Amino acid sequence: MDTSHSRFIWLPLLLLCTIYFSGCVTSPPVNEESQPATAPQQANIAEAEPLYAIDGPLLPALDINVVIFDFTPSAEDTTAHSAVRGLEARLLPGLFREALVSSNQWGAVRVVPTASPLAPVNIQTTVVTSDGRDLVLEVQVVDATGVQWFSITLFDRHATPAEDLMALQALFYVVSNRMREYWLSLSQAQRTQLIAISNLLYARELAPDAFSNYVEEGAAALTLTRAPADDDPMLGRVQMIKNQEYLFCDAIDEQLGALLERAGPTYHLWRQAATEQANWLDYYEPMAAARASGQGGGEFARMHASYAAYRSFRIQEQALLELAEALEGESEPVVLTVQDAVVTLEGTLAAQYAAWRKLLREIFLLEQGELQ
Repeated sequence: MDTSHSRFIWLPLLLLCTIYFSGCVTSPPVNEESQPATAPQQANIAEAEPLYAIDGPLLPALDINVVIFDFTPSAEDTTAHSAVRGLEARLLPGLFREALVSSNQWGAVRVVPTASPLAPVNIQTTVVTSDGRDLVLEVQVVDATGVQWFSITLFDRHATPAEDLMALQALFYVVSNRMREYWLSLSQAQRTQLIAISNLLYARELAPDAFSNYVEEGAAALTLTRAPADDDPMLGRVQMIKNQEYLFCDAIDEQLGALLERAGPTYHLWRQAATEQANWLDYYEPMAAARASGQGGGEFARMHASYAAYRSFRIQEQALLELAEALEGESEPVVLTVQDAVVTLEGTLAAQYAAWRKLLREIFLLEQGELQ
């Protein structure tokens, strides 16, 4: 109950804050004089901001990495609750990805274990608070040049339990909408340059010496100094390696989709029960205080309903804890084929991703020769 009391201490303060969006689009800092707008903003799913969707992607098509969510277990978290946070951090990125894909505005949107230059833009999210009823996320959108497009706080609370887990997807519509505003504020040349820088940063990771002179660090962001020839054979080899990395991301997408199908219903029931329990506590605690001061009656029926809600919450919580503990650290091996060889990757998603990227770099160096 300690975490419940702490929620009731700080949450009203959060709800007193005016939840709004100030204009987040500024001229992006492609050159060194301009500065990005980085003031945090807040969004509430209750505002029901619709998703801006179009028939085809904005050109040039912008690929996006949705990084698996980060979370910092609190001192009160038991091992089981920490497992729930880890489960949640892998479930929600799939909903985030679907929100971006549904807008039809972007190129390929992939869920990745860690940020990388595989795409020009990385979206990094931290779970600040999650107790079943209240969900607070800190989202940062950063491009390959190091410029932070914006930072935003997403806050979700449903007055009544949501019908299904997909209702949370609407929480991420605002990110897609704000990204659209920023992307449209860039000129065509600036968009093309950002994508080119991302491609060269990826190539530089594979062959630092060969690609070190194309991008330089400016006062505000990375800038493109020159570009390799379109028919550069080394760039062709880099693209072949990148395609192999795409295969890994596709395999991870399948894993996370299966995880959402397997664990999503239990997670949703837990959120429903937690919402019912928290709502009853909001109603019951003032009445209990009134009775203690001699101002209220017995209210036995309400007490019984409160207990029933509490019992339901504990049942669903236990089910989620058991499922999360069973899935903690569980990542199915990824089997991929490269150079006519079958490779099996095991361990956590981050470990598999690191191993795959290392292997691809080794293959590139063997084909190209030692370039560093």
